[in-house]
Amino acid sequence: MKAAKITVGEDSYFLVLDGEAMFQIRDDFGGTKLLLEAVEPDTREAFEATCAAAALLAERGELIRRRLGYEPGKIPERDDFLLLVRPFEVVDLKNAVIRAITLGYGREVETEDGGEYDEGLEELNQKKTPYGGRNTTA
Repeated sequence: MKAAKITVGEDSYFLVLDGEAMFQIRDDFGGTKLLLEAVEPDTREAFEATCAAAALLAERGELIRRRLGYEPGKIPERDDFLLLVRPFEVVDLKNAVIRAITLGYGREVETEDGGEYDEGLEELNQKKTPYGGRNTTA
């Protein structure tokens, strides 16, 4: 799994959107789209939402790391982020949450030449072209 790494204070965390995190975000925020809308503004409420999301995604990342056999690290709580994130780090934290969500929904497949192919991006690009990218000439 891919993760967004963020360092807060002296600790580094790996934010991961897995299936459980996706459902927890649905329960807590109404879905990832609503979460992304909640963290966007420059308000106290947005910062609190960002910290809550970061704590959830960091917990999932740490549990996955442990399952993979890594030395156990700290599982942060929302208050850890609320207390330790400095003003100039708020945007970095928001970006890490957004990146973790993007990575969680992304699906990359290795091509024959060793490159990566992002199926989600390709599907999005096809939806932007007329007729879903299909050839419409007869």
